[in-house]
Amino acid sequence: MTLDRAAQLQRWRLAIENASFGVWDLDPFQEMVHYSPPWKARLGFPRIHEPDNTGFWRCRVHPDDLESMQGSLRSHLDGKASSYEMRFRLRSNGSGYRTVLSRGRVVERDANGNATRMVGTMVDLTGRPTTRSLHGLAAEDPEQAIERPSRLPLHAILGVAGAPYEAHPLIERVSDLLDLALREGSATR
Repeated sequence: MTLDRAAQLQRWRLAIENASFGVWDLDPFQEMVHYSPPWKARLGFPRIHEPDNTGFWRCRVHPDDLESMQGSLRSHLDGKASSYEMRFRLRSNGSGYRTVLSRGRVVERDANGNATRMVGTMVDLTGRPTTRSLHGLAAEDPEQAIERPSRLPLHAILGVAGAPYEAHPLIERVSDLLDLALREGSATR
């Protein structure tokens, strides 16, 4: 039985929208990335149907994991690795860092061999049993899997939503401090 194109697209759309992973589509030259709306919503981000600048996502990668994540991505974009795979911590809006596994491949290159499009997936591993991996975290914090009380994102408390406020370095740093205080407060109870 063959499905017509519209039925196939609907089938894939339902699978992606109801899965517990995200799908992303990266334009390395424009430094723009599209994430599947359900994934962005799961992480608490606004503007779920709009693309984001890659800087918005890079600033959310845990500082201890950023260099290895970018190195792995660059290695694949430059054609030195056959695919991209990295496990790292990603700060969501309101629930602290989430451990994620991101995988992808370049699907288009220009005449000079430069990557022009890359697609991939991202899976939330938070709360799952962890094992050390070659693609692992720089230093995995065992408390990351502990369920913590959630809080409103700082930009929502301040009443400023949407870019550029979410990615503003000062708001992000204060938000990190609030997450740290929440973790430390939970650990002392």
